[in-house]
Amino acid sequence: MRTPARRPGLLAAAVLGLLAGPAPGQNAVPDDGLFVTVRSPITSEVVSGIKSQVSPRLGNPARPVRAVVFDFTPGGKDATNADFAACYGLADFIGSLKASTTTVAFVHAKATGHTVLPVLACKELVMGRGAALGEVLTDGVPAPTKEKAGIYRDVAEDRKGLFPVVQKMWDKDLDLGRGLSAEDRRSVVYVDRRPPKDAPAKVATNVEPVPGGEPGRVALYPADQAVKLGLAKALADARPEVAELYNLRSSEDDPLGGRSPDAYRYTLSGEVDNAMREAVGRILKDIKKKKGNVLVLTLDCGGGDLEAARRLADDLLEARTGDDPVKVIGFIPEGAPAAAAVVALGCSELVMSKRLDAREDDRGEATLGDFAGYIEGNKKNPGAVDANRKSLKELAEGRGLPGLLIDGLFDRDLEVVQAKAARSPARRLMTQAEVDASNGEWVTVRQVKPKGQYLKLTASLAEELGVARHAVDTRDPAAVYALYGLDPGRVKEVTPGWLDRFAEFLRQPGVAVLLVMIGFVGLILELKVPGLTVPGIVAALAFILVFWSQSRFSGEMFALALLVFLLGLVLVGLEIFVLPGFGAPGIFGVLCMLAGLGLVTFERVPETAAEWGALGVRVTQYMLGMIGAFALAFGIARFLPKVPYANRLLLAPPDDPSPAEGGLFGAAAAAAGLLGAIGTANTPLRPAGVARFGDEFRDVLSDGGFIPAGARVQVIAVEGPKIVVKEV
Repeated sequence: MRTPARRPGLLAAAVLGLLAGPAPGQNAVPDDGLFVTVRSPITSEVVSGIKSQVSPRLGNPARPVRAVVFDFTPGGKDATNADFAACYGLADFIGSLKASTTTVAFVHAKATGHTVLPVLACKELVMGRGAALGEVLTDGVPAPTKEKAGIYRDVAEDRKGLFPVVQKMWDKDLDLGRGLSAEDRRSVVYVDRRPPKDAPAKVATNVEPVPGGEPGRVALYPADQAVKLGLAKALADARPEVAELYNLRSSEDDPLGGRSPDAYRYTLSGEVDNAMREAVGRILKDIKKKKGNVLVLTLDCGGGDLEAARRLADDLLEARTGDDPVKVIGFIPEGAPAAAAVVALGCSELVMSKRLDAREDDRGEATLGDFAGYIEGNKKNPGAVDANRKSLKELAEGRGLPGLLIDGLFDRDLEVVQAKAARSPARRLMTQAEVDASNGEWVTVRQVKPKGQYLKLTASLAEELGVARHAVDTRDPAAVYALYGLDPGRVKEVTPGWLDRFAEFLRQPGVAVLLVMIGFVGLILELKVPGLTVPGIVAALAFILVFWSQSRFSGEMFALALLVFLLGLVLVGLEIFVLPGFGAPGIFGVLCMLAGLGLVTFERVPETAAEWGALGVRVTQYMLGMIGAFALAFGIARFLPKVPYANRLLLAPPDDPSPAEGGLFGAAAAAAGLLGAIGTANTPLRPAGVARFGDEFRDVLSDGGFIPAGARVQVIAVEGPKIVVKEV
């Protein structure tokens, strides 16, 4: 016969196996559960908030809740309470739930004072390995009166025979003992060993003292002892472990917190980048401002930057917190590869389409997580792949999902299986190598990911593994509304602001190339026709719009691209104003300007061959635009003087000498006669411009420096028809 001291431990082990859920095939899909944060100290306001959060969920037959888990020590912080009335109010509410669902108390720190009362009101108790429960009699909390002790007895009635264990939490004089029941000589009975001697008569053997139950102190039971005593059913250190024990989909609080849903909808399309993140951030702020609390986010986006996607996922996670939390329901109608999968894991809940309207030989289910292209494109940069893998794994585990799933998305050679324990119904995801090394303790039930290919979660598999809360048979987002009890007519469409729409329009490749052409045309005209100024303003505006639309003036790449572009401008200016001709400074200047315009379209410095290729394509597009800009600029410069009204912006050039007056040779002779003459700059000389000598206006070049309009100049050289002047 086993000693009484070991029986509770065996009982706890059996219960742990039962809590782990039925075997796959009996109930493969995780159940809906509800985690509730119980803020400390417990007040009447806290109790009212919990009631408004729990009651609507339990009253929804479309989404039955199997278990309600009350987290009494959120954040792993100790909880205590001296307000008996508030704690009793919560305990009474929890007691009313026992008939419709399983109530679970989760204590993963020290819970003392009257916090113990609602903990005991829960049907089951799960404790962290470093947690403790007891010391109702503590600083600021007097021993319960006879009436309050009776309430403790009533609340703990489900734990038959354990009231002496509970009473020891405030009765320091109680001498706690245990033995086998006199009735069946098998079950363990706890008694008060103090006189009168009738209580020990319930025990068939000698009553043994319970460690920590000696007279002279109140009891504070650590987790392992609470399991042995039968107070706690199992051990778990974090919410995801509790969710796994009870086969629940999620371990997170419902952001609605009992509020009536006020829903909005939005579709994410295009590549995931910082611009998309900023647009979604503005949308979330707008929804909160309007007191909305639900966002149905259809994920119709493809590739993009994984780092930007992770930042967007963090923003979605943060939206569920604060004074006006928003529940983000992600809907995947087609597929969510790479960056879109990262965004999906930031949603509060996921719904995926099974797409049963596809061909019979291809169910066409929506998929989550296709990283093959990203990994293959980054073979030369494994560090970046490992960093993004680690980041995504942290994101998934923070949501209570197995990190092994993320490993399967990134590791082709990993074989992932669903296994069950040989001696209990417990099941979990494992690698086949782990199952083989378990010496028969775990048995493979089904293969989740075969060796030799990257994992892609179909809608059915994602639902079965708890990644997706629901899988629907259509691609229509209206199916999502029905699942969450939302009235389709009251779900409001949210659209980006005009600024976001304008930026999206400017980011289109054709529009971006057109802006670059306009910028170069204006720049060339400003240099070719000094004093016009309008082309310079247009050029500056065009280039500013390119930089703004592509980067929103944020990020490291914006700074790099802008510096490279400005360097190009400086080199081109050096070529024009200091070193006339078309040499190395001019060539490198133009290339730097094109490179800056190309780099601003990227979120980070290109690293892979594909990214460098994309940069080359973009620079080539801009180069072709620049060539077209040169042709257009020279055409405008030639015909602008003949355009009515527009020709008023230009100073009319002097008539060319007629052949009778010597043609080109006559013009050169006339220019030679000006050597040493002093005149006035009629326009800025940069270095080309117009100067006035007496009543004559001549095209001139400065000797290299800038000469403002109105300055006195002197002709220092004449080379054919070209007149070179300096400021005097």
